[in-house]
Amino acid sequence: MKIKKLIILLMTFPIIGFSQFYKEKKSDIVEGNSLKRFSVGVKFGFPYMAVLGTQYTLPFFNNHFAPYFDYSQYSYEKNNEDAQFRFSEFGISYFLNQIGKGLYAGLSYSNLSYDVKFTNVILENGSKGYGSEKIDMRTTNLRVGLKTGGTFYFRIEMGYGLGDIPKKLSFKAIDNFDPRYSQIVTKGIPKISGTSEKDMLIGNIGVGISF
Repeated sequence: MKIKKLIILLMTFPIIGFSQFYKEKKSDIVEGNSLKRFSVGVKFGFPYMAVLGTQYTLPFFNNHFAPYFDYSQYSYEKNNEDAQFRFSEFGISYFLNQIGKGLYAGLSYSNLSYDVKFTNVILENGSKGYGSEKIDMRTTNLRVGLKTGGTFYFRIEMGYGLGDIPKKLSFKAIDNFDPRYSQIVTKGIPKISGTSEKDMLIGNIGVGISF
């Protein structure tokens, strides 16, 4: 009799376990069907001032993974410099508890390019010249954040990036009046908030819509 009860008990555990598993999967499917997978928004913070971003929640792995792409660019003219910054980042986020919202962690790769043209550069021969240069500041980043659900969302992120972020650049300056004469000139790169030569801090808040 005791053996029979033991057999029934051993058979009951898998049934209960399967039932619970089925309920969880069913819950994921129901929530996944109503999930707003695509998000578009803007983020403000550092090291960039503002970026536009998109995110898509993948329809597998229980809807917890969401690739994203961010982009920003802005220009300025001052001190005989005509420059443009371009920021791009692609990565993937993993939502820890809820699908498509709540607490998440992310891994990404970003590039901040600085493209600048110089005029009226003072040369060693007493003349003035011109030149241009472009450098890329690439980092690999880890992020943690919190995103609300619904059609209109709010998010906040903090993170840390490792890479190569130079503070100076060198370029060939060509004499305005004698193009046969040139020299290498070194200039400083405008200060970027939260960065050093090897790493950067990431912090931003964002808003957007999901559908």
